[in-house]
This record gives sequence, C-alpha cells and structure tokens, in this order.
Amino acid sequence: MIEHRSLTSRAHHQIRDMVLSGELQPGAKIHIDSLREKLDMGASPVREALSILSSEQLVVRNEQRGFRAPAISSEDFAILLDTRCRVEGMALSDAIAQGGAAWEESIVMLRYRLNSLDRLQHPAAWETAHREFHTALISACPSRYLLNFCGQLYDLAVRYRNVARLAAYPERPIAHEHSGIAEAALARDIDRAVALLNDHYRKTGDFLVRILAEQERQDQIAGANVVSRAAK
Repeated sequence: MIEHRSLTSRAHHQIRDMVLSGELQPGAKIHIDSLREKLDMGASPVREALSILSSEQLVVRNEQRGFRAPAISSEDFAILLDTRCRVEGMALSDAIAQGGAAWEESIVMLRYRLNSLDRLQHPAAWETAHREFHTALISACPSRYLLNFCGQLYDLAVRYRNVARLAAYPERPIAHEHSGIAEAALARDIDRAVALLNDHYRKTGDFLVRILAEQERQDQIAGANVVSRAAK
C-alpha cells in the first residue's frame, strides 16, 4: 500500500511537471500506456495521478473518453488573471494584517534570494525562488483554503507562461517590482501592496493575452486558407 501511494505521488509530480512545462500540449489526448512506459510504472498509479490532477484543473477528464491536457485561450487566461488578482489580493490583505516577525523575516530573505538571481541565466532557480517569494507574501493568511486556491492559480498561470514561450518578453525592472511589493507589505500598507501585486501580475498577463490572441488570429487565418484551398 505504501509503495503504491509512493508511485502515485511520483506519477502525480512528473505528470504535473509535463503539463506545466507544456510537454503535454494543450488539448492533446493523454495516453495512459505512453505515460506508463515513460514513467516506468503500472497503469493504476498513472490513472490515480491523472484523477488527482483533474481535481486540480491541470488535466481534463472526459467520461468514457479518458484524459486531455487543458486547452488554452486568450479569453480563458484573461479570466484566470482577473481571478488570481482578486483572490491573491484577499490573501495578501489578510497576511499583512496577521503576519508577525517570522513572516517579515521570510519576505526579506526570499526577496534577497530572488533578486540575486538572473532570470535568463538561471531560469529554473529563478522560477523556484519566484514561487517561494510570492508564497511567503501570503503565507500569514489564516485561511488554508484561500492559500490552496492561490497555489492552484499560480500553477495555472505558470503553465500559460510556459506554453506561450515568453522568450520575447520585453525587459522591465522585475526586481524593482518585487521589492516594491515587499516594502509595502512590510510597511503594513495593504492598499499599496495589493495594488502593486495586481500591477505586477497584469504587466505579464496583458502581454501574454496579446501573444495568445495573435496566435489564435494566425491559427484562424491558417485554417481559413486550408478551407479555401480545399474548396478550389
């Protein structure tokens, strides 16, 4: 039983990474046999892991049709972005009101760690530090339900960033943005901290929405050209 749970946990972790990285393409059917071979384990823990991921909205389960990676769209991401700003703003407000010395220390330490990393030279380390910093900001929120929801929204946003491949993202002072959010939170200025956090997310989000919308426009043009050639 313990070994089975361990296999399920490992499958969950690895498949989750495949979804978040975009290795499992949006909208693609997930073949259990292929995953089983890739992960070198039986079908049962793979199915259980996929069921868990479906509850986290990282996998779509269609009755009688198996599993798929969630599709993406500019409209869906815009809704995700708005939801994330609202929910995380609530969590940050509560954290600022409730946070003590340990909360303050974790923000200071993780801000320093994040700002010491170059996002382009050390992308994996930066992404880990980025998650830890944003998690620390809201960690004093007393509602574990709100914190769990924030974590889920963070994962969904990371997936969109990875799938959209933001290599061409324009330079901006991200370290300065993080420092501003941290300083407002430590000063217990709830309104300013929430406003800066929302602005931080929307700067990335608005750019990503434009990228996705342009990709959708190009796909529509390509589809129309195929139909036009077939009709000739």
